[in-house]
Order: sequence, then C-alpha cells, then structure tokens
Amino acid sequence: MSVWLRRWAGIASLTALLPATASGQSASRGPATTPPEEPPASRLWVVAGGAFVAQRGDCQTCEEDFEYRQASGLLADIGYSVTRRMDVGGELFWTSAETASGHIRTTQIDAVAQFRPWTSKGFFLKGGAGMAFVRNWVDASGPDAINSKALSVMIGGGWAFRPGERVGMQIFAMQHASALGDLQTATGEIGDVIGNFWSIGAAIVFR
Repeated sequence: MSVWLRRWAGIASLTALLPATASGQSASRGPATTPPEEPPASRLWVVAGGAFVAQRGDCQTCEEDFEYRQASGLLADIGYSVTRRMDVGGELFWTSAETASGHIRTTQIDAVAQFRPWTSKGFFLKGGAGMAFVRNWVDASGPDAINSKALSVMIGGGWAFRPGERVGMQIFAMQHASALGDLQTATGEIGDVIGNFWSIGAAIVFR
C-alpha cells in the first residue's frame, strides 16, 4: 500500500511542477514585437488657408534683373492619412501678381506628401510636384490672356497646433517653383522662364 501512495505522491508532484516550468519558458522569450503604427480613426485630410507670397521671375537669357513682387495666395489640400505620421494627397496653390503692364495669375496643382517625425509634436515637412497654369494679361494687342503650362515643384514645412484633434490649425512656410520654358508676352517670346513663389501663411486642418 505504501508503494502505491509513494507513486501517486510522485505523480502529483510532477503535475504541480508543470505550470511553473511553462511559465519559466514563457518568461525566457524575448519581448513582444511592437505592432505596426495604426492610422488615425478618420483617414480624411483637408487643409484650407491663405498666405502672404513673395514672387520673382527669372530666365537664363534675360539681361534685366527682375524685381520681387508681393501678393496674396490661397492654399488647399485634400487627401488621406496613411499613418499618424504621413499624409498624402493633392494641393492647389493660387496667387496673383500685379505688373506694370498687367497682372499674372498662377495656379499650381501638385501631388504632395506630408511627414511628421513625432506624432506628439506639431512639426511637419512637406514636398510634391505637379503642373502650373499661368494666365498672363500683358498682351498689348487685345484683352485676352496668354495661357502657359509649366512643371512645378514645392517644398516646405511648418507647425500644426492640436495635431491629434479633428479640427486644428497650422502655420507654414513654403516655396513653389514653376519651370515655364518659353513664355509668350506682348513684346515677344522669352526662353527658359522660371517663377519662384515664397509663401508664409496659416490654415485650418480637418481630420
């Protein structure tokens, strides 16, 4: 009888040690991998605002020194949030400048990407490329505008207030550049024209 008791006591002891052994093996494993960063609850990204714009034209064959002109501008973005750090979408930038012989309106439509290095901070970087459409009212022979197309690029950055909220605000500083190529004016054709637009402004952000 004592033999059977010793056997059952040994089995009970082994059974009691099994959970402790399993827990020890689990503790020896490495830390759990961090899950991938989840996008925000709403993936919509909308920005609308205005800016003060300083613009200047230039060309490789021009001997004259083009002056800087001040103007106002409008900025609008729409797209979606890939993650809490990255937004992608399309941007519309519009500005109008007065010249001695008329005025010039420029509309840039770019595909853009915006990146925030820290999700808890408002700092962001932005860049993109697309097309620019220029309406040039300097034709002395008639009231119609001269329309031109150009390749455009943009870079910039800024600071977003309340970056984690549905509605926030941001301030930004950006540069848009338009490579027009040949620009037709009232006095003739000007080759290799480039327009530079430096803007500082503020906008409302919806997410």
